[in-house]
Amino acid sequence: MNNEQDDRFEKRLRFVARRYKEGSLDTDKAWERFASRQGIRRKVSFRRYWMAAASAMLLLVGFGTLYMTERNKPEWVSVVTAPGQLKDVYLPDSTLVAMAGGSTLRYDAKIYGKERRVVEMTGKAFFQVKRNEARPFSAHTALTEVTVLGTSFQVNEQPGSTEVNVVTGKVCFTAGKEPEPVILTAGMSASYSNEKKEIEILTEENPNNLSWKTKQLRFNDTPLDKVIEDLNDYYHVKITNKVDSPDSRLTATFNDLPLDEVLMVINQTLDIRLVPGADKRK
Repeated sequence: MNNEQDDRFEKRLRFVARRYKEGSLDTDKAWERFASRQGIRRKVSFRRYWMAAASAMLLLVGFGTLYMTERNKPEWVSVVTAPGQLKDVYLPDSTLVAMAGGSTLRYDAKIYGKERRVVEMTGKAFFQVKRNEARPFSAHTALTEVTVLGTSFQVNEQPGSTEVNVVTGKVCFTAGKEPEPVILTAGMSASYSNEKKEIEILTEENPNNLSWKTKQLRFNDTPLDKVIEDLNDYYHVKITNKVDSPDSRLTATFNDLPLDEVLMVINQTLDIRLVPGADKRK
């Protein structure tokens, strides 16, 4: 009996072998026709399912990374003043910043006021900080950081140095690799430079620190060299003294006057000859 079955199977195999042509049978279509007639749903292979799931996961990770990157990306608000331009800027917490010409100020609108109130600046600016003991205010320059709770002060940042002048309240001044911050109170000033590498408390008061803002120049028995220095800074010029007068000193107040009138008064008062040079802003 087994021999007869073997013979019949061999005959059928030879019959199929004689008539089969390579590529003539589409196995996927054959399966679909068979499954359709039998009511069978073809299952997705585990390998194909895993690849699809992995692709979806990578897509979700990509979107998540992009979302977090965009969410944490700073939203910088920047203000720039041209040379000679003065501008008042109100920060989101109502802190007022008076900016001198040729200065920049910026802050991240996304985080300002959340934990701390931080701004970055170059040039010269006068801050009237809205008091908030829970969220200190900090002004950063390239070399230093000034931190306060609520007070008024000026920061004068120049290449290689920064000077801080406190008008009211108290500030914490840190710079470079200084181990301890310096606390400055009303009327105090300090500076830091790359040259000295240390914070220096300034003992000599300069009544013209805020002249760019008040429009007033005050001199009280001031040496001529210091007078010329303040005039250069205020009018953005380079003044030359044509007369040798090393011991000359000036006592005078000028309220928002043009340079030629100021020089005329000084020259007549001290019997000297101060001559303005080229505008340093050009």
